[in-house]
Amino acid sequence: MMHDGHRFTRLSKVLAAVLLGLFLVTYFAPSSKDYLTLVPGRTLPCVWNLITGGLVCTNVVEVLVMIMALLLLARIIEPVYGSTEFLKLILVVDFAASTATFCIAYIIFLSAPDDRKGRTLYKEFSGFHGLLSALLVAVKQIMPDHEVILAGFLRLKAAHFPSVYVLASTAVIAALQSWHCLAFLYLGTYFAWLYLRFFQHQPETSIMGDPSEDFKFSSFFPAAAAGPIDAAAGVLGKMFRLRHDAHAEAKPLLPTAATGTLLGSNAVDANRRRERGAKALEERLEMKKIADAPVVESAAAAAASGLPHTGSGSRLA
Repeated sequence: MMHDGHRFTRLSKVLAAVLLGLFLVTYFAPSSKDYLTLVPGRTLPCVWNLITGGLVCTNVVEVLVMIMALLLLARIIEPVYGSTEFLKLILVVDFAASTATFCIAYIIFLSAPDDRKGRTLYKEFSGFHGLLSALLVAVKQIMPDHEVILAGFLRLKAAHFPSVYVLASTAVIAALQSWHCLAFLYLGTYFAWLYLRFFQHQPETSIMGDPSEDFKFSSFFPAAAAGPIDAAAGVLGKMFRLRHDAHAEAKPLLPTAATGTLLGSNAVDANRRRERGAKALEERLEMKKIADAPVVESAAAAAASGLPHTGSGSRLA
């Protein structure tokens, strides 16, 4: 089919293959879950489950949904971040969320009654839902004002994608009583924001992170809660030295004569990111129109000649 090579990125296809491969391994060899999912009691010496745990989906419907979501979101994020930074985001969030889950499990183990200690240490933590939430946080950063229409009438801004997804997933998890799944969901969302807000390197501006106002932590919550959340975030930011100095935002971390006059403020950085995201979206829509054009033309020609249109051979190989 025409332009099939441009539909999904190569890296996203590789990651999708990894998700599918891990699912098949755990499906046909159920005992492998003990070593591929995050089981805190077995993480030492099986330290690889700090990475594999966030990539293992144990349900066929879940793995199919997650693969499709990964492929679609990568088409938005990867052209803007680049393949290296896109993969780095996934690995950093995956490892951070798994490590935090491991530590929390041991804290609960130490404080739980003796008859419940083993339940926490040998619980299987797995699923791509935490990383999917991280990708939605990236979309929020790239194009916060972009709107999509759901069910033909509901308009939703990309800035609200992570919050809506977390709320909906929490409701599903509560209905299924699978409370341990909340760990990856919440931690994946938080660590994605933390990395993109303070640590992601911006090559165009040499600014670490995203200091824009519309990417504050309070932007994930209703406007009425912004005041208290900003106050708490400010205190924690000072304690852990995670904050953007207002006077340092316009200064390059790696100043050079060539870049010194080109480095803008946080607003310029955010605008550039949005423009790149919008441009990538327009290019994908244009490619879709070009790919669909031969089908429309051949159908019209068939209708004019009175011949049935089968759709086969209507696109270039």
